Amino acid sequence: MTIHIEVTADRRFATNSYLVDDEDTHDAAVIDSNLEPEQIVEVARTRRANVKAIILTHTDLDHIAGLHELREAFGSVPIAVHDAERQVVAEGKPLRREFGPLATQLDNIVSLAAGETYRVGSLEFEVLHTPGHSPGGVTLKIDGYLFTGDALFAGSIGRSDFANSDSRQLIDGIRSELLSQPDEMIVYSGHGPATTIGRERRMNPFIT
Repeated sequence: MTIHIEVTADRRFATNSYLVDDEDTHDAAVIDSNLEPEQIVEVARTRRANVKAIILTHTDLDHIAGLHELREAFGSVPIAVHDAERQVVAEGKPLRREFGPLATQLDNIVSLAAGETYRVGSLEFEVLHTPGHSPGGVTLKIDGYLFTGDALFAGSIGRSDFANSDSRQLIDGIRSELLSQPDEMIVYSGHGPATTIGRERRMNPFIT
């Protein structure tokens, strides 16, 4: 299996949305859905990718804003999310009490569980629970790649000043689930450029 990864970022929040596809089978998944979903739709069409699922690292608005548009483009594919944040996409219950209710209410929601493998056709994602930025924050591991959402960034970590955030939990999860990975693992974050576990282990001032 040869994994190919494409990234798009919206202009408002610079939120990354990823297309992960198997070059052999063309099975694909979209990870997170930013405010400009048409970009990832175009990438999928250009690559002739068969998008079979949308996977959410967490449910902040900037990571779920384009879900309805992605469903229109790709059909009623499953939306995979940790149970702690299922209500956000299923019922429109806001993740943050600091913000108002959402118009997002979607069906075919499936669960991501820590330590389990989520399969999307020929793709297999290992689910690591990395909460703290949000209760159901997950990192998705496939081959030599980690999709960390808003837990770990190049040179930084996610915010933990929301009512349902927990800074200690965030740091503990990064150290136990992410820094335990090999140095050469490539980190694709919810915002900003890619990095590696080794680089963050040595240089990230929030976790060194």
